[in-house]
Amino acid sequence: MFLHMSVGGFRLWQRFLRIFICRIFLRERSTVVMQRRSVCGFLCPFGWFQELLHKIPFKKISTRKLKPLRFIKYGILLVFVILLPILVTNQLGMGDPFFCKYLCPQGVLEGALPLSIANAGIRAALGKLFTWKAGILVAVVLLSLMFYRPFCKWICPLGAFYALMNKVSLFGIKVDEHKCVSCGKCAGACKMDVDITKTPDHAECIRCGKCISVCPTEAVSFRYGFNLPKTLSSGNEKPKNDKKSK
Repeated sequence: MFLHMSVGGFRLWQRFLRIFICRIFLRERSTVVMQRRSVCGFLCPFGWFQELLHKIPFKKISTRKLKPLRFIKYGILLVFVILLPILVTNQLGMGDPFFCKYLCPQGVLEGALPLSIANAGIRAALGKLFTWKAGILVAVVLLSLMFYRPFCKWICPLGAFYALMNKVSLFGIKVDEHKCVSCGKCAGACKMDVDITKTPDHAECIRCGKCISVCPTEAVSFRYGFNLPKTLSSGNEKPKNDKKSK
């Protein structure tokens, strides 16, 4: 009887895990399809944490001349998220989450630090890996005082993954060319170093809306739906070389 209950409990737990994983997978897929990097602008708690740090009075440094550093996050995505978990595996054929384990400071800020403060046993178990990741967290905090969202711009592999899909997002930015006066205020206000008039669906755009708020002619606005190419609708426009028949 005890064995039967154990097997039944294991199957129930296994079914729960499958449902949980499927729901997480579907949620992530729907998030990617609908929002892309708007997740960085509206949902990411670590991005919000960096924004709060950047509001602290400190010498601010523009990242416009540091644009090549954006490509670091794509290398991290390729190496730490894709290649290493595939190539470096244990006896069961499973790879470690290398980025989360060795580089990501968010787990230290939101998990290790609060738990270690509350639990003496966890404090005693902290070792070199915690020290290493805490050092990364301190570096990100210091950089955030000077630069706007340095982790998001240069390190985050999830941001890199969303950026690759930014051009087919259901939520984006559009520019009305008839209203735009090319004043450059939107490009000056963008802290992600994007000129929205040239590339409305730029990979670095996080849909924060700062460009919309500063536009004097209301030429910039949010877009909902796929950014399909414009086509001439039937009957709306006449051919240019329309000659009257005699």
